[in-house]
Formats: sequence, structure tokens, C-alpha cells
Amino acid sequence: MSARSRRCLKLRTCFIQRGFRLFFLSLSLFSPTLCLSGAESSVYFWHRERNDATDRFLASFGDWRIYALRGEFRNNVPPVLLRAVSAPQSVPVFRLDARIWRTADFTRRFASILRRETSPEIQIDCDVPESLLHGYALFLENLRAQIPEKHFSVTLLPCHLRHPAELRRISRQISYFVLQLHALERPGDLPSEYRLFDFSAAVRAMDMALGLQMPFKMALPAYAYRLHYSEKTGKFRRLSAENTPGKQKDEIVKIALPDWGELLEFRKKYAEIPVIWFRLAVPGDRLCLEAENLRRLDAGTSPLETMEISVRRSGELTGFYWTNHGILGERMHTQFLGGGVGEAFFFHGVRPVRPAVPGCVPERIRGPVPPPGTTIKTGEIHRWIQTDSKKSR
Repeated sequence: MSARSRRCLKLRTCFIQRGFRLFFLSLSLFSPTLCLSGAESSVYFWHRERNDATDRFLASFGDWRIYALRGEFRNNVPPVLLRAVSAPQSVPVFRLDARIWRTADFTRRFASILRRETSPEIQIDCDVPESLLHGYALFLENLRAQIPEKHFSVTLLPCHLRHPAELRRISRQISYFVLQLHALERPGDLPSEYRLFDFSAAVRAMDMALGLQMPFKMALPAYAYRLHYSEKTGKFRRLSAENTPGKQKDEIVKIALPDWGELLEFRKKYAEIPVIWFRLAVPGDRLCLEAENLRRLDAGTSPLETMEISVRRSGELTGFYWTNHGILGERMHTQFLGGGVGEAFFFHGVRPVRPAVPGCVPERIRGPVPPPGTTIKTGEIHRWIQTDSKKSR
């Protein structure tokens, strides 16, 4: 028996023992060759930037299944098709707005686009209003009729689980659904802390999903959001993501991220359910875990959250370097130097905490942390002579 067969048999036995026999019956009906194994490493790649550099970066995740945003379709806006990902295990994801699939002739036009995709599997991401789930099921039915050779999956929100009749109709058109378990609640006004993952709400959603006895995966967060509040009133205004802060003068910005310990506890609780992490960072991304930490998280280990300081000396020159491991968002870091005599120069917005006299080295320097997984040179000192009491610090 192959390793894959043993994994599938073990998973099948686990579910039978828990009383979910119909899960595997439905799985065999939807896709005879599909085995939803919790051991598979999967991640969403949601960035719009596509070039040779991102291709090389994605190649380093060649052992992962990559769900890559491929296209976006909105009402009264020309469709956007992004460069396809060449990774061997990639699945194209098409983002639809809440109602475009109801417009005239959209199903036929959309089917003609999907038919040209080389991947045998297509995923559709759409935040469908609960009141439109019945119509969404009809749309998927018509789409499948035009492309019967493709496997389909869809993303669902926890609120959709309250409509089992509609979901059963949707299930007849898909191989599985992806339950999105991040950012479950709207942020309140200026909280002291906001978690991107709510353990209790996620458990309630999982209990409902398991009760449906339909094959599914769960999307868990490996990223952060910026929360923007009015500086005057403390009212929540908006959130922002990816690389551009977009902070306005009258705003307070806080970072919302998961509690990694809780997230790993949750994953362990539902170890038999496959995970798709949201989302994979590109170099320079300040709001996603870098590759090193994403692999740690996927392996069941909490990400590193630390600033590594390194010193490199060459002759009379001393250089300082900062490496960010897993610190998300725009934050500041302070490094102790200890003073002394020498010509000091600093880069990347790093400055002395207090104004330094020319020819003197500052006690401390402070500046913005680099993006996760990035090393930057923050400064250099020529002919540095430290005071005896501070050389070892």
C-alpha cells in the first residue's frame, strides 16, 4: 500500500469513528480521485504583482499547492486577468463580486475564459449575500454544465453555513468548499487589541461545517491587517492590507494579527481538516509571514517574532544590520550602541534617539523595522572607539 493510500485510509477511519460516514460517501460521489488530506501544505497567493521575480519566488514553494488569484470580475468594470502561476500544483482562483454572476450572458463569457485554463481544478471566490445563495447555486449549476471536465471548489463564509438546503444544492456542483476562518468579526471602535482569528467563533463555524457532512478545507490566517481609526473620535473607519499603509493625518493605525498559539491549538483540534493558509508573502510585504515563518506555522510551530541584530567588522569599519523575523506591520525598533568616539552614519530612516555631537557615537538608534524576512544595513561607524565600560554591551 502506498503512503498516499495509507494516509487516506487513516483519515477515512478517523471520520468513521467520529460518525461522519456520509462525508466519505459524498467525497467519492463528487470526485473519485480526490483525497482531502490534512497533511498537504497549501497557501493562497493573492498579490497582483506578477513578474519573473515572483515566478522564481513561487518556485521555492514547489512542494506546496498554491491557490493563486487569476482573475477579478466586477460589475461595470473590465475583467482583470492576472499572469498565471507556473507552479506545478497551482490552482487558479477567480474572484467575483457579490452580484456579477447575475448579469446577462456572464455565465457563457466566464465559461469561455475558464475553458482555456490548463489546470483541471478551478476555485471561485465570492462573498455571496445569504439571500442570494439559491441563485448562486443555479449559477454554479449552469457553469458546470458548460465545463463538465473541470473540478470546481468555492469559498464560503461562516454565515453561509446557516443555510444547509442551499449549500446541499451548491455541493452537487463542487468537489469541496473552503471555509474562511479569518477576520470573523467587524472591529469595534479603538480596541486595545483586536485578533484576526476568533477561536470561539471559529469552533462554532467548524461544528456547523462538520454537521453538513460535506468535504471542505479551512482557510486560516498567516497575515495581518491595518485597522484605521479616527484620531478624534476613536471610531473605526476602514482596514488596509498589503504594502501601502495609506495612513491619513487624523488617523490612528493599529495592527490586527492572529494569536499564533491559539491558531495552532485550533489547527490541532481539527487536524483531519486540510488547511489553506492566507496568504503567501512576496518580498517586501509587511503584513504576511515570510517563507521561513510560514513553513514553521505549517509544521505546527509558532512563528519567530524577533529582530535579529548583527554586527560586521572590517578593518576600521563597523556595520550594523537588522533582520526581521515575523514582526508584522509598521513598527519601530531601538538598538543600544553605547556611545564612544567615531564617525557614524545611518540609513533607512534609522536615527539617533538623541541628537549626536559630530565625532561622537550615539547611545541608541531607532528606526522602522524592515519587512519580515528582510535584512537591511542600518548604519556604519568609522574608527569607532568605545568607552571601556560599554564595549561588552
